[in-house]
Amino acid sequence: MGFAIILGLSACAPPSKVPPRAPSALAQAEALAAEGRYLAAATEYIRLAAETPPPQRQDYQLRAVAALLQGNQWQEAQELLESIAPESLAPALSLRYRLLAAQLAVAKGEAKRALSLLKDIEALEPSLEQQATLHRLRAEAYELADKPLAAAHERVQLEPLLSDAQALQENQRALWRGLMGLSPDTFKRLRKESLSNTLRGWLELAQLFQRYPLDPLGLQQAIEDWRKRYPGHPASLALLQAEMPTLPTAPYQPTTIALLLPTEGRFAASAAAVRDGFFAAYYSDNSDWTPVIRFYGVKIDSKSSNSNAYKVYQQAQAEGADFVVGPLTKQSLAQLAEVGDLPLPTLALNYLEKSHKPVGGLYQLALSPENEAQGVAERAWRDGHHNALVLIPDTQWGQRVRDAFTERWEKLGGSLLEVQAYDPEKEDYSFLIQRLLNIDESQSRHRELRDLLDRQLAFEPQRRHDADFVFLAAFPRQARLLIPQLQFYRAEDLPVYSSSHIYTGSPDPERDLDLNGVIFSDIPWVLNGNMQDEPSYQNLAAVYPEHFERLKRLYALGSDAYRIIPHLNALYRVPDMTFEGATGRLRMDAEQRLRRELNWAQFKKGRPQPTANPTSQP
Repeated sequence: MGFAIILGLSACAPPSKVPPRAPSALAQAEALAAEGRYLAAATEYIRLAAETPPPQRQDYQLRAVAALLQGNQWQEAQELLESIAPESLAPALSLRYRLLAAQLAVAKGEAKRALSLLKDIEALEPSLEQQATLHRLRAEAYELADKPLAAAHERVQLEPLLSDAQALQENQRALWRGLMGLSPDTFKRLRKESLSNTLRGWLELAQLFQRYPLDPLGLQQAIEDWRKRYPGHPASLALLQAEMPTLPTAPYQPTTIALLLPTEGRFAASAAAVRDGFFAAYYSDNSDWTPVIRFYGVKIDSKSSNSNAYKVYQQAQAEGADFVVGPLTKQSLAQLAEVGDLPLPTLALNYLEKSHKPVGGLYQLALSPENEAQGVAERAWRDGHHNALVLIPDTQWGQRVRDAFTERWEKLGGSLLEVQAYDPEKEDYSFLIQRLLNIDESQSRHRELRDLLDRQLAFEPQRRHDADFVFLAAFPRQARLLIPQLQFYRAEDLPVYSSSHIYTGSPDPERDLDLNGVIFSDIPWVLNGNMQDEPSYQNLAAVYPEHFERLKRLYALGSDAYRIIPHLNALYRVPDMTFEGATGRLRMDAEQRLRRELNWAQFKKGRPQPTANPTSQP
């Protein structure tokens, strides 16, 4: 018998004159529902309703609606609800009616109606079981309305009302997904809000997982600190960690990757090392992600530096690539970026100039000397220094490094006392260093005083004492000449900071003895001995023993270019997120540049000895 006929019978039959069915009929309906035969159970409840007077009739009708909703029979449930006059219901039945109507509204995606039905429903004095249903429905409605914080508030209240283990897990999963979708700005704003201790604990935990998803050691320490602040918090950490792959930070995994690199000319050797590092990471990857890699050679004109990068890019797109790595050179990248927003997500292996407008779809990763110079400024500032002296080569590279250091140093609040540019082809830098240290002024004052008094005076040149440190931008050959001359002019107690360029990448204690005391930064593959256990590192060292030490940083760049692809979306979405790479701890800025935080070391007895890395950004 159809529902229309059943409803008709329930509406027309004189209820007061029809005796109720035997209790076995109710037991039969409940048994059918317990067996999952919801449509059959609803039919039995409706038969009972047709033969029963109010308010029992509405009780059976509401039982039928509940069974229909369990069986996903939304239309039938709605028709039955519409046959009930809610204004005539007693408080207990009105409560059930509104909960069921809200459940139907949620199932149909009608969040506003669901929340309206549940408004002020506590006045009807729901039981504990009904309170659980109420909080669950409100949470689901808020989730539909894209109000994750309100949903989280409801799920926190739902938690203590649940006794079933599966229901508890489902609630925490839903709560966790909502919180992990909050933006860093929202987290900052919520710090000032009045929240329950439990909800605040959830929020702080979500922040930790957003900040350290690719740094297990950092996350572990952060969680231990969190436990101390929130003892007895109900969050199931094992469950939440298991949920990470399903959250918005889940890996992005393109199916076909085009690798665009030069194959001839002065960049060919560097490109080959990047290429080999990329494939070493690919073959060492034990995950389920197995993309197709297609290599495309980029030609660069030796005279004009123009390339066919865009033409090759179009070819890769036409042949099915859905992700591009490259190009490698600044000129090729600039030419590619001139077309505007890119049609495919692209990880360039260089940085666009600051003057270039932003390009949609473009990520940028580079072994940038400017990035390292900025890192030196930050490290020196963290070490408590305020007044800097700078020695840079008189080259275009030196100018770029000086500008990057100066901009960052002055932004931090530091003072730049003196800058001297040296000729990298020379060997005697005595006059230049005297000027840097103001020794020439000391000598000038001595001459003026001697001439004034017209007699010889005992004199010992004095260097300036207002400087805290020297930033030396130099390659190994120049550094081995400059450091001893700095010390000769009584600057042996002045700390010297440098970038990775000062170190060849391989220990050479005999030749690097003159670099003792210099503090410098470099990539983990150079300074972190634990990284040498990585399969891609070991494979490259074994296959390319003649080139590996010399080109280690470029091999590392290639390795990171592959390994970071699944995490680009997450790094972009969560500004505090970091990726532990072979080239450093990588963090994405607002322009989608991957900035590298490097390891630090100090030369002692001609060998680099790792030092403690700074723990925070200045």
